[in-house]
Amino acid sequence: MGATERDSYHHGDLRAALIEASESIIREEGVEGFTLRKAAKRAGVSPGAPSHHFKGTKGLLTVVAIRVFQRLGAELAILPVSDVPARDLRTQAEGYVTFAAQNPGLFRLICRVDLIDCQDQEFREASFSALVHYRNAAAAYFGEDPPDRAARIFRPYLASAFATAHGLAHMILEGRPALLFDTPDPAETFIETTLPSILLATWPDRPCEVRHSA
Repeated sequence: MGATERDSYHHGDLRAALIEASESIIREEGVEGFTLRKAAKRAGVSPGAPSHHFKGTKGLLTVVAIRVFQRLGAELAILPVSDVPARDLRTQAEGYVTFAAQNPGLFRLICRVDLIDCQDQEFREASFSALVHYRNAAAAYFGEDPPDRAARIFRPYLASAFATAHGLAHMILEGRPALLFDTPDPAETFIETTLPSILLATWPDRPCEVRHSA
């Protein structure tokens, strides 16, 4: 790192600037358009600075992915909760799909396990915590105990619950709503008018649940 960079940034400030620059690039160009050189240029530092602070592309993208998961978790955490498990699961799924539609580049990043260090402990914690409300809603719907983060075992009902929302998210990112809607924003139209009915067909209210919550 050059003297000018040391004078312009404290260590934490330079790190934050590179993370912000990386997020901006991914938002604008997608993860395919990201390079360390672009991140350095946008942050106003030397080309070698990202590797110095993050040990390469994977290190920097892992930190960005952690922030994306934290943001996703914060949005899912504030969604309304009811006494009807099916309704809560649909709400979480809709929130997940909406986040993907509003943050396509960043969402694609967290799906690219080849570009991030999935064994990084902070990443593992962030990815688990982000979806805890989704997991709990799915567990309640399927009559299971909430998943224990210490017991990372395959649960078919969770795979099913996530596959539904994940698949719908990627349908939107692939532009498929444009085949259904001739509107200025087909993805938004799909989310507002069609997604709720798809989720209701997937996880319908059970009569006993509705009577209990009334």
